[in-house]
Amino acid sequence: MGGAWARYLWLGLVQGLTEFLPVSSSAHLLLAQRALGLREPGPLLVAAAHLGTLLALLFWFRRDLASLARGLARGDRAAGRYALALGLGTLPLVAGAGLARGRLDQILRAELVPYLLLANGLVLLGSRLGKRPPRARALTPRTALLVGLAQLLAVLPGLSRSGLTLSAGLALGLGREEAFRFALLLGIPAVVGGAALAAWEGAGQVGSWAGLALVLGTAFAAGLLALAGLARALRRGALWPFGLYCLLLAALALALG
Repeated sequence: MGGAWARYLWLGLVQGLTEFLPVSSSAHLLLAQRALGLREPGPLLVAAAHLGTLLALLFWFRRDLASLARGLARGDRAAGRYALALGLGTLPLVAGAGLARGRLDQILRAELVPYLLLANGLVLLGSRLGKRPPRARALTPRTALLVGLAQLLAVLPGLSRSGLTLSAGLALGLGREEAFRFALLLGIPAVVGGAALAAWEGAGQVGSWAGLALVLGTAFAAGLLALAGLARALRRGALWPFGLYCLLLAALALALG
């Protein structure tokens, strides 16, 4: 029983931290399973972990979401444009959802995770965090769609959704705060979709309600810590340590075969 509780804590902690830090949660889960000989977590445990990170996102951005909802209710144009940008950014992921769950994903996860981690690290090291643009650009439909395409690439294990969307937003001229807000808000539909799909696959397979609650609570707490850490790193213009970490992890994965 003690091993089961440790597994619940591990899953919630890894999912909560790596869902938002730009180091790829899927790669960490897959590599840990292979290196430590762990079983793949059941669908409902995955759903609980996703729900925990979703609640962390909703809590962190509660004021932004409330402001957006109020603006939409009174017909505010700025709120409407932002909601449209979120919708456009989500379109590529919706269109590519079938590919993410198909045969290609199964082929790639064992073969290319270290190389995708390497690519993720290089993207972070090459981000424009150290080059503050003279004037931050406004969020446009084109920018939203391009950031959404970056999010689509992150369905591959080893590529980080937050890392790619943040880097894309910064490269397209968004200010640091706007890039952070849009990249993370854009992740809400993705996390909801992941949780819903896992819950659907695991319907009727509840093993331990206490275990599910522990995974959810741990993922929620770890997710808030990760969001705070990412926001702080972004303000300081320091995503490069995450890039270096990905390179080291990729090298370790290759060394271990």
